[in-house]
Amino acid sequence: METERELTLHGEEPRYASGWRSLGEGTWAWQQPNGRLGESNAGLVAAGGEALLVDTLWDLRLTRRMLEEARALGAPEPGIVFNTHSDGDHVWGNQLVAGGRIVSTAAAKRLMILDPPEEMRRLQRLGRVMPGLARQLRVFDWSEVELTLPAETFEGKLTVSVGGREVELIEVGPAHTEGDAVAWVPDASVCFAADILFIGGTPITWAGPVSAWLAALDRVTALGAETYVPGHGPVCGPAEVEELRRYLEWVRDEGATQVERGVAPTKAARRMLLSDEFAATPWAGWDDPERLVVTLSTERFRQRGGRGHLSGAGRTRAILQMQRVGSALRRRRSR
Repeated sequence: METERELTLHGEEPRYASGWRSLGEGTWAWQQPNGRLGESNAGLVAAGGEALLVDTLWDLRLTRRMLEEARALGAPEPGIVFNTHSDGDHVWGNQLVAGGRIVSTAAAKRLMILDPPEEMRRLQRLGRVMPGLARQLRVFDWSEVELTLPAETFEGKLTVSVGGREVELIEVGPAHTEGDAVAWVPDASVCFAADILFIGGTPITWAGPVSAWLAALDRVTALGAETYVPGHGPVCGPAEVEELRRYLEWVRDEGATQVERGVAPTKAARRMLLSDEFAATPWAGWDDPERLVVTLSTERFRQRGGRGHLSGAGRTRAILQMQRVGSALRRRRSR
């Protein structure tokens, strides 16, 4: 008898398997299909009775389930937790592993303080203003989340030992956020790239500029990994990373150039997403193409001398414009 497949957090048919996926050599990826809002991945590296956890999840229910399934694998309790960046869907389960050594870049820790759970709870309540976003956020429960910050930070690079096994934590931001970092496991040829990689979904830029994200990709691909674990989307290889590079090059060459000429980010994004050129690309099939609005808003923020993260009123405005463009795209497709 065929069992019914579990739907994704957002009620969609999963395009790839959920849960822990073995990558060999005591290394696993936690996948949450289909990699859309809050459907983030994590990782686990184990050796010699010790374990490193790469990221927690967006709420306690999701993080608790992930940890329980790791125990079912026979994995040790994580003595080290590495938060790859500041976004809540990679951090807000930290209180469940607070007994471990929690590590992040210094820039990521600063941003964690600036984007607390209270901000997302506010967005959950904006049903009239942002109905699409509010509907997506309601599947998460942050009522018991207590922001638990890393006790240890680094800049540049930090090598940690997991039961005698070396794992390199490498800062590559600013890119998606100001404090992005990846975990490189040389003996397994696995890179936990977090939100430097979105696979099958459109990336979104909060720090940028896009040229800096491309530079981060250069650093990641220079590692020569055979396997990459993205922050969102399925485990992949070098070919998928190169496809993301081509998309970001298009955004840099077409979008950032328009914004520099004074075209509003929303207008530039609409023009690009409705073009015949875009329709002929693999990216046209990626989830959430309207995220381009936020990326171009961040480009304008940078071009006008903005530093750090797109935040505050500018961030809220960009999200609202993104929602409107997304609605327009969906109406166009349904005709």
